[in-house]
Amino acid sequence: MKKLLKRGLIAFVVLFIVLATASVFYVRPGRGPRETVDLNAGSLQTIDGIRVVHLKGSPYAMGYQHGALLKTEVQRAAAGFDAILDEASGEFKFTIAGRQIALPREGINIILDVLYRRCSVYFPARYARELEGLADGAGVPLQKVRRMQVLSELTERACSAFAVWGNATGNGKHYHGHNFDWAIESKIQDNAGLFIYQPDGLVPFAAPGYAGLIGHFSGMNAQKITVSMIGAINTDGRSTGIPLALLLRSLLEQSKNLDDAMRIITTAHRTVGYNYVISDGKVPTARAFETTANKCAIFTDNDPEETVEYAIRIDDAVFRADEAMDQNVRKTQKCSKGWPNMPYGSNSYDHRYKGIATRIKQNYGKIDDTVALDILKATAMVDANIHGFLANATDNVVYYAHAAGLEDASKQTYVRFDLNQLMQQAK
Repeated sequence: MKKLLKRGLIAFVVLFIVLATASVFYVRPGRGPRETVDLNAGSLQTIDGIRVVHLKGSPYAMGYQHGALLKTEVQRAAAGFDAILDEASGEFKFTIAGRQIALPREGINIILDVLYRRCSVYFPARYARELEGLADGAGVPLQKVRRMQVLSELTERACSAFAVWGNATGNGKHYHGHNFDWAIESKIQDNAGLFIYQPDGLVPFAAPGYAGLIGHFSGMNAQKITVSMIGAINTDGRSTGIPLALLLRSLLEQSKNLDDAMRIITTAHRTVGYNYVISDGKVPTARAFETTANKCAIFTDNDPEETVEYAIRIDDAVFRADEAMDQNVRKTQKCSKGWPNMPYGSNSYDHRYKGIATRIKQNYGKIDDTVALDILKATAMVDANIHGFLANATDNVVYYAHAAGLEDASKQTYVRFDLNQLMQQAK
């Protein structure tokens, strides 16, 4: 009996070692080779106080340029990431034998490692290579850089967006504005900048971004496709899929028209609920997308399908905050007072959604760059506005501001950038 027990124990130990070793390989996948990178292909400049980061070439090369040019900022972002995990470790608790025990930071790291591995199946392999280049260029552990890309999948956002064109504007131009509202106390804005990408074989684009992160929340590409997102907390979600910021990144570098963008969003293995406003300045037109992990509803301007009483429909204008107009999507939402409650009285509806609609109506037929910026600033969340981004797709011009310390982006000076000039500089 003792021999059997001993053999069983040995077998268990061997099995445990095998499983533990396998799990290490699972959460720490291998990497590709290091490459020699021409740092002169990328560049860093400051325009009116805003970092402008030019990245060009292969995925690894762009990642390495990002890490090397913003080495101080990436390392600062990594340290800030550690601080966030330290704070979070005291908030995640589980119960053993009636006692509450805080999840240690290493436990959170393992969760993030597993999350990255499960999500990496759903995004292009070129992003994994770009992260390897970023880690090498900045001198930051690759595992930490990978974790940083998926932390946002565990958090919540607010945000708002609008697009106007045609009869809504006073000059016939196409405008797309986005307020990125998130946790301003995270200090992510300290490492912000405007990123100009010229990836090999893909569509060049410009996007507000953050050192250490390769995904984006707003942006415009060389084909005049503009993107933005809005958080929409719901119960229909999953931990496996392409992270939001990487989904919008892939859309920017792959879309030549609105059909391309629609295909990417509708076929993506999405994680949690978000609304999007996506525009094509060439047409011009825009669409609102209301999504969960398993649902996707698409609306155009003054869409007859927006039949709910709280919907505000306007010709040549598409805009969104958190609440969905599609009731199959809305039934899963916890945001904006949650289903089956009407969203009236919520910040999302009263300040952002209705605030945008009211200002578009008040200025209908007179909207220009100045008015569009005024709408953007007026509907940003207070003490949460990380960045504001306005694209004049007709002229290939963008306006961008990010929070300064704990002061909202809406209180800062929006810097005007001519993308034709910036793209030319990068050649």
